[in-house]
Amino acid sequence: MSPDPTDATPTGATPADPFTAFAVGRDVGFDGAVMHQALGSRVTDHRGLIDLPALAVLFDDLGGYRFFIEDPAATSLQSRLTMAMLDRPDVDERVQATADLRMSSPGYGTTTVEITGDGGRVLCSGLARNVRVGRAASGPAELNLAVPQAPNDVPIVDALPGGPTGREVIDAIRQGAPIGPIATMLGGSISAADDDGLTYTTETAAWMGNMMGTMHGGIIGAVVAQGCSFGAQLYTGTGQRYQIVDFTVAFLRSPAVDGRRIHTRVSPVKLGRRLSVFDADLRDEDGTLLAHATADVRFDV
Repeated sequence: MSPDPTDATPTGATPADPFTAFAVGRDVGFDGAVMHQALGSRVTDHRGLIDLPALAVLFDDLGGYRFFIEDPAATSLQSRLTMAMLDRPDVDERVQATADLRMSSPGYGTTTVEITGDGGRVLCSGLARNVRVGRAASGPAELNLAVPQAPNDVPIVDALPGGPTGREVIDAIRQGAPIGPIATMLGGSISAADDDGLTYTTETAAWMGNMMGTMHGGIIGAVVAQGCSFGAQLYTGTGQRYQIVDFTVAFLRSPAVDGRRIHTRVSPVKLGRRLSVFDADLRDEDGTLLAHATADVRFDV
């Protein structure tokens, strides 16, 4: 296996914010309609693949921005994301997200988001539900960022030899095998795995914050989706591949980003030969429910 980094990011440098961590950018004069992301090895998982967690920051931020700019004097947050993966991006692909505000009222909004890759093929589409809140912003609301270079600053993890079962993969990770660059960047570890599911624990950090000083919705989405990925891996057969194809997360409370640990507990709802369904709850150390998600996972890819 390729070595797995142990620092907060593969290069050992703490990222400034979710955008630099995930290589997401906006053009100067950004009007809320289009954003870009340069994928790379830094956002690959324990299989060396790009999966839905790698796109969550791009999807969430653009999904919320169209609603925010309708009334930039009032802060807004996402209440729910619904993402459907239609194709798997390549590791070095540069992707584009477009958003369309479908409904806007003084307190609520709905935005559609579509992410496309090379040749215009659709990779992901879905909905963002927006809500206005009364919180004061503690950081900049405007970020006009050039898209960074593809973050290929860490080796891709090699697959375990011998076509192991999913439980063998999870057990190997818990015993020190590479957990994957994206999970490492997110400060994640698999803290429990049993007959009823799996717990993915994340150590929060200041760079994960939004302009209100709590965890960015895209980071929450990435954390919970990555937990769902590990939960699905636990139930794969010998050498079986899988992919998250549908993911919905409801944001209930915003986690603080002060170094505390948060825990994603993933449990199977239905284990099928082709399609399986998982539930996931994200909780603080004291058991407070922060987010709830469901994930549909293909087991025949």
